[in-house]
Amino acid sequence: MSINMELMRKKLASLRGDNKDGDKNSIWFRPDEGDQDIRIIPTEDGDPLKEMFFHYNVGNHRGGIPCPKRNYNEHCPICEFASQLWRDGVSNNDDESKKLAKSLFVRTRYFSPVVVRGMESEGVKVYGYGKQAYELLLGYILDPEYGDITDIKEGTDICLTYTSQQSLELFRKPI
Repeated sequence: MSINMELMRKKLASLRGDNKDGDKNSIWFRPDEGDQDIRIIPTEDGDPLKEMFFHYNVGNHRGGIPCPKRNYNEHCPICEFASQLWRDGVSNNDDESKKLAKSLFVRTRYFSPVVVRGMESEGVKVYGYGKQAYELLLGYILDPEYGDITDIKEGTDICLTYTSQQSLELFRKPI
C-alpha cells in the first residue's frame, strides 16, 4: 500500500492554516472580511490567551518558527545570529545589517481557543492574533461589567470586524 499524497497535502495545508478550499477540518480560525462572532473557550489552566514567540523572515520558510529561547528557555541559533548581526551593524554603522537583524528578532503572537458562531458544528478552532487585539481582549476580561467572557452559558461573544488592517473593533454583550 502506498502513501496517499493528496491526503498528506491536505494535512499539511490544514496545519499551516491554508484554508482556501473551505477545509472545515482546519484547526485554525481565519476571519473573513467583515463581521464574525466568536466565543473564546475556557481552558483548564484559566488562561485562554496564550502567548508564544516566533521568528519570521528566516530563509524561504513560510510562516513563523517558534523561538526555543523565549518559549522553552533553550538555546536559539536564530536569536544568536540576529543579535550578532545587530552588533555588527551597530559597530560598522551598517543600516542594512541592522534592518535584517530587526526582521529576524522574535515577535510575539497570541492564541485562543474559539467557537465561531454559525459554525459551531466545526468545533473549537485556534485564533491567532497580535498585540493590539490582545490588549483589547485583556481590557474586556478585566472589566467587571463583562464578567467571565469565556463562560459557556453566560459569557460574551466577541464580534470581530475584520478589515485589511486586521483590526478588532467591537465587543458585544450577551443577549
